[in-house]
Amino acid sequence: MERKLNFLIRNTPVKKVIISVDDHTLSPTRESQNNLDRSSYYTVRKDYPNFWHYFRDKYLNYYCVFLNDRYSLIIKNFIQKELFAFSKWGGVRSKTSWEKLSLDEQHQKTKERIRNYFQPENPSGKMSDSLKRIIALCKSHKIELVGLRFSLSRTYVDILDEESFNADSIFKANHLPIIDMDSIYLEQDSLFRDLDHLDRKGGEKFANVLFDNLSIDFQKQQNYSIQVN
Repeated sequence: MERKLNFLIRNTPVKKVIISVDDHTLSPTRESQNNLDRSSYYTVRKDYPNFWHYFRDKYLNYYCVFLNDRYSLIIKNFIQKELFAFSKWGGVRSKTSWEKLSLDEQHQKTKERIRNYFQPENPSGKMSDSLKRIIALCKSHKIELVGLRFSLSRTYVDILDEESFNADSIFKANHLPIIDMDSIYLEQDSLFRDLDHLDRKGGEKFANVLFDNLSIDFQKQQNYSIQVN
């Protein structure tokens, strides 16, 4: 997100930015489970401490996928499970939607996700510093910054309980507005692709609600966290 923001500022006028401040946003697992390899597209030389780091991220890792552990595994799995699975050729495969999973399956997947996100006790220093730089960058360029909490499934919310790395607290400390939409679809599993991601239909509904709420004058509500029902 920081790289994309810098890219936008370099190339176009920016008035408002919306970024996620979910419970897992500052999880240490996000340091590796993100799109950092692909977002190198948005970088320039001065974003790196030296030329080697720039060349490695911008060109080697980006274009030579076999040098990237993440994509090497994807390619290996594709060859093993897809290329030689001739019975699948010509067919269309899709993952089981969240609502079609049994309650036990939902619980199992949710507990695995929560362990992945919250097994470390403390938030990531790198992610926290990056979020603070984003806030400072927006302030210096007079960009309105809005935090957003995305919709979650009922199973995830119930099992998550109070687990959080509190990215929203950093926003509140800087008197920045937050739109809280994490509970608006708790009883609508049909809108979810998995425990904490909406499917296409759910995403469209979410976007409509979000843009309706963006009509609120945040300048008058700097300390206000908006709960969307």
